Amino acid sequence: MGVVSIKIKAFFIVVFTFFVFSSAWASEVTIAGFAFAGDFKSAAERFPYTYKLFNRASDENKQNLSQLINQRIKGVKNASFDLKTADNMIALRNSDRALMSVLVLTGETVSTESFGAYYKTFINLRGDALIFDYKNQVIVSSAPVSVVLFDATPDKPAESRILAFVEDLIRRDDGRGLISQYVRRMETAALPENSSKTLQVKKGEIAPEALALLPEALRNDVPAVEAMLADSFGSILSAKLGLSMLPASIGHAVGGVMSMRLENGDDYKLKLGEGDYLFELKLNKFAKIKTAENNVSTAYVYGAYMSMRFFEPALNTIFMETDLKNGESAVVPAGLVSMDDFAAYQDAIRGLFLKFADAVQQPGSKWIATAASAKNIDTQMELVRKTLRNCK
Repeated sequence: MGVVSIKIKAFFIVVFTFFVFSSAWASEVTIAGFAFAGDFKSAAERFPYTYKLFNRASDENKQNLSQLINQRIKGVKNASFDLKTADNMIALRNSDRALMSVLVLTGETVSTESFGAYYKTFINLRGDALIFDYKNQVIVSSAPVSVVLFDATPDKPAESRILAFVEDLIRRDDGRGLISQYVRRMETAALPENSSKTLQVKKGEIAPEALALLPEALRNDVPAVEAMLADSFGSILSAKLGLSMLPASIGHAVGGVMSMRLENGDDYKLKLGEGDYLFELKLNKFAKIKTAENNVSTAYVYGAYMSMRFFEPALNTIFMETDLKNGESAVVPAGLVSMDDFAAYQDAIRGLFLKFADAVQQPGSKWIATAASAKNIDTQMELVRKTLRNCK
């Protein structure tokens, strides 16, 4: 198959109406705060730890996540529009043309596994920084956010300790905090132009060979692993390249509708369609290669091998299709009885995504030249750059 192949056939196109702005639109976006994605009745099951934090704030009359978001957004400047805090909600409801922004939590994954003398805890929280048309219930702009924590303890962590980890991941004020990432996205977010195309990570997939090397809790929850893969890539691509991206379809929407509930009890059903341009990912396998050893330590390279496809579904046009690989070095102290490889494999995946984003920004990347299986990768990457410019 060529780099760009177009197959013409009879087909029906389901149109997703991505809202088009004009100069008549107000240049204000009201910050609604925090929301749970999906049916709120199942939120406690899907987001057990974050839901406990939600209830605890209500029971103890503490500052909830929406209030914290609005507190941190004060003073944030955006060149494209004015950010208004939640006290503007009443005026918003009475407006014919209004935009709202929300940090919507779409995934919470927690895994604890024993490694000889210690327990390793992995936590991943995923969400989207959404701007949507309040009246028409249509997503206008979106940027995925994703945060990760690894922790080792000599004893199995109590539920209270894991809850504290989740709370820290949400509330911490550095770049590894979920709310901080949302605020940063809102600093740089822009409303799409009339000619803008939509972008989406349509699918993340993991092959059995790669799945077998993950912790047991993750092996038993393949949809969560695939959502982590898609959201991690989308978060890095959006942050590094300043791109708006529709939420990934995995687990976020049913029948083209993304449901969510704000902390104030308001429910929304946002129209969510397929992007004009799509990424598909497949994590094929991992590798662990010893590179050096002495009396003090052993050095390894941990590798991640992935397939990536970027295409336009309406015309069956493929811009890029290649395998990619990335290795990250790790040094293991001598005498360590049991090594948790999962954190190192996560570094290899994240490194692949970061280096791919850098290669999009910087033509002539040495990494992409050696990491890609496609012989014409330079031509493919130029098509990627040209296409992504249409998504600004």
